[in-house]
Amino acid sequence: MPDGRVQAFRALRHRNFRLLLAGTVLVGLVQPLHFVTQIFWVQHAYPENEIIYTGVLMGARGVATLAFSLIGGAIADRFERRLVLLGCESVSLVLNVFVALLMLMTPFGGATIVGVAALTFLAAATQAVDHPARQASLPAVAGRDDLSNAISLNSAAQQLMIPITIPIAAVLNDAFGPGVLYAGSLVTWLGILPLIALLDYRSSGAAAGRQMLSAVVEGLQYTWKHVVILGAVALVFVMHGVGMPGVGHLGILWATNILEVGGQGFALMAFGWGVGAVAGSMYFAQRPEVAGRGTTLVLGAIGFAAASIVFAHSRSIELTALANVGHGVSRSATTRSATVIIQQTVDEGVRGRVLGLFPLTNGFAMLLTLPISAVAEGAGLPIVVTVLAWATLAFSAAIVLALPQ
Repeated sequence: MPDGRVQAFRALRHRNFRLLLAGTVLVGLVQPLHFVTQIFWVQHAYPENEIIYTGVLMGARGVATLAFSLIGGAIADRFERRLVLLGCESVSLVLNVFVALLMLMTPFGGATIVGVAALTFLAAATQAVDHPARQASLPAVAGRDDLSNAISLNSAAQQLMIPITIPIAAVLNDAFGPGVLYAGSLVTWLGILPLIALLDYRSSGAAAGRQMLSAVVEGLQYTWKHVVILGAVALVFVMHGVGMPGVGHLGILWATNILEVGGQGFALMAFGWGVGAVAGSMYFAQRPEVAGRGTTLVLGAIGFAAASIVFAHSRSIELTALANVGHGVSRSATTRSATVIIQQTVDEGVRGRVLGLFPLTNGFAMLLTLPISAVAEGAGLPIVVTVLAWATLAFSAAIVLALPQ
């Protein structure tokens, strides 16, 4: 086998990393499926209010992620991270069982959306705790020498699920309906929970014995004092908080209402995003030294904004799918570079809390989807998506200019 291929997969020599990666793949498989299936369910159950109710579900996810991301980072630095993962995924299974029952039975009629939103809030909260614990575990399961490669493989595995899951979800939704599809996805936990139980590493931070609030504040202060870390988090924040609501979270509505290509067209759009993300992640797996460069972070952030502008002005499914390839590559570059920079420079004792800021940016993006959906109801999706795309470019450029060379 050529040396380059060995280099690209060298983190797999660690048993605990293989187990953690396999579990991450399964989590990455079920999360986009749940996201898409809930939107299909809204379109089926509430066709007159699909935009605003999609925003309600995204808002529920966003509020939970915002509320629990920093707490999740503190938990990751306070308790044994392996046990945190096991607890989060056990609770997640129970919550998603009840979501599936509501989607299948709609026991409260038109008010069922309230129950689904409430349970979605709780499920998103568990993932907000899971994410920093999972990311902060990578140095323990892969070692410092293979850390950058482990981050790239971890990202590639997650991103690979997008082009696989969403087209399959579109086909299965037409065949079985969103409720049955959501319920069937729960078998994934038959793999997730045993994989976590088999882990035998030990990893925890330095927040044990401290008050939760003081631990969170310490993590924020640490980030604020380090300009490079702050800049990396800020660029990811703009990409997720300003860029993603239009081109990502409302992508299904863009496909069905603006491009008028339906679920199958959305599958093509998602496939383009996934292909770009996997290509970017695999490149960084082979070239780990590139992932940790500030130039990679900057080019990724600006590239994402440029792809968003193309997306906003496109009325062709082919051009939109191509723009999503750019989104996938650019988002992979931005998040990978930011994660590597933080993993390599942040102290072990606060790493979970700093990494907890990343799901916080996702939460902000999902929360913004609610008011953005309300504005789009009146002003129209094209205007809103275009404004967000250009705003992403403006904010990203401002942060880049403020960073040290």
